[in-house]
Amino acid sequence: MESRTGKKKSVLNKMHDHFSHIAPQYRQLRTTDLGPILFITNKLRDLAIINAVDIGCGTGRYSLKFVQHLGEKCHLFCLDNNMEMVRQLKEHFVKNNIRNFTTIQSDSHKMPIQTDSLDCVMSFNAIHHFSLKNFLRESSRVLKNNGKLFVYTRLRDQNAKTIWGMHFPSFNHKENRLYELDELKSAFEKDKNLNINSVKFFEHHRVYPLEKIVEQVKNHHYSTFKFYKKYEFKEALHKFVQNVLNHYDDLDKISWKDQNTLLVIENKQ
Repeated sequence: MESRTGKKKSVLNKMHDHFSHIAPQYRQLRTTDLGPILFITNKLRDLAIINAVDIGCGTGRYSLKFVQHLGEKCHLFCLDNNMEMVRQLKEHFVKNNIRNFTTIQSDSHKMPIQTDSLDCVMSFNAIHHFSLKNFLRESSRVLKNNGKLFVYTRLRDQNAKTIWGMHFPSFNHKENRLYELDELKSAFEKDKNLNINSVKFFEHHRVYPLEKIVEQVKNHHYSTFKFYKKYEFKEALHKFVQNVLNHYDDLDKISWKDQNTLLVIENKQ
């Protein structure tokens, strides 16, 4: 029987291989929400200089928008533990003439960033890949007094309301890494330096043709799909298409609403 440590290592290896493989097409497969970027940059607008880090930055979908909105007054550290993701981000930033950034290949719980040096720590749809306790400890360490931590994520109950949660067999059961809001609040309350300032909920209206949706699934745009065995995934995808056909009339305009949560936390040392 595989130990808990062995299972955890197996999942980490699976995720590392998945993100290495998907990195070249990741930006095309995933949707990037502008709402949280506008909210965060508005919160930081009064700072003359902004030093920030995007943890679990991937190929830089949110990182790029953040830098573009704040301009030269910010310097962004883009941190991810997957080298291929970091490489794709660097190429993308250079193509977009962005220079005020530094890439870092590192885990979220051991950031090579100076203590008390950052105004802002951010994470977009990545916190479920981290050790939450260690991530919070490191975030508190690198943040200045009154610095802000922004965590943008999808809660378990929000995941159940997506098109995948509603119509893709076993998706909610397979995706057991997400948190509920009370779990996140409890984790923050255990860190004496981190205080929740506010919680904001976002709702995004999605409209895609069935062909695009199936392409996303086949390319495992969500890492959740990597938890299916090959035969299981094939059967689930077939059933998913049947479910969509039964619930939607216009297959060129399949619509649903995605929900996400943004936690705004202040560092009080």
